[in-house]
Amino acid sequence: MKRILVLFLGLAATAQVSSREQLYSALLDAKVLNPDRELVHLSHTCNLHIDGGEYPVVDLQEVVKSDTSPRGVNRIIVLDAQLKPVQKIEYESHRPLFCVENRLFVYGDLTIDGLLPEGNVLTFSKQGHVVNLSHIEAHAYPVPITRDRKSPPQ
Repeated sequence: MKRILVLFLGLAATAQVSSREQLYSALLDAKVLNPDRELVHLSHTCNLHIDGGEYPVVDLQEVVKSDTSPRGVNRIIVLDAQLKPVQKIEYESHRPLFCVENRLFVYGDLTIDGLLPEGNVLTFSKQGHVVNLSHIEAHAYPVPITRDRKSPPQ
């Protein structure tokens, strides 16, 4: 029994790394990653459900190499089922938190391409190509508080 459990745990860990490697490879192939920057953070935040399809959301941070103080470039990348980018959204410190259906919730208000309005809820449509911003207060997020949760967030 112990050998089967160890084998199962090993396979589960390998699958997670493989998925991350697939995302990294897809971002390299799509030339989303800048070869002159240092990639310091890459995570799969959640999956959006848009128009019947599933769209992975990737959070990444690259550091611009510099002799002076380093500067970060943060981006939210929305991929289609073939792991091709359909949206690239730069942000300062407004990290993506979780998805509910076709909505991505972020920490704090951001703008897209410097245009108003600001918002902390990004609602996607038209296979992820259209994004609308809105704002809700944190207490109104559609997730249960931790004590009421049965499982971790997506």
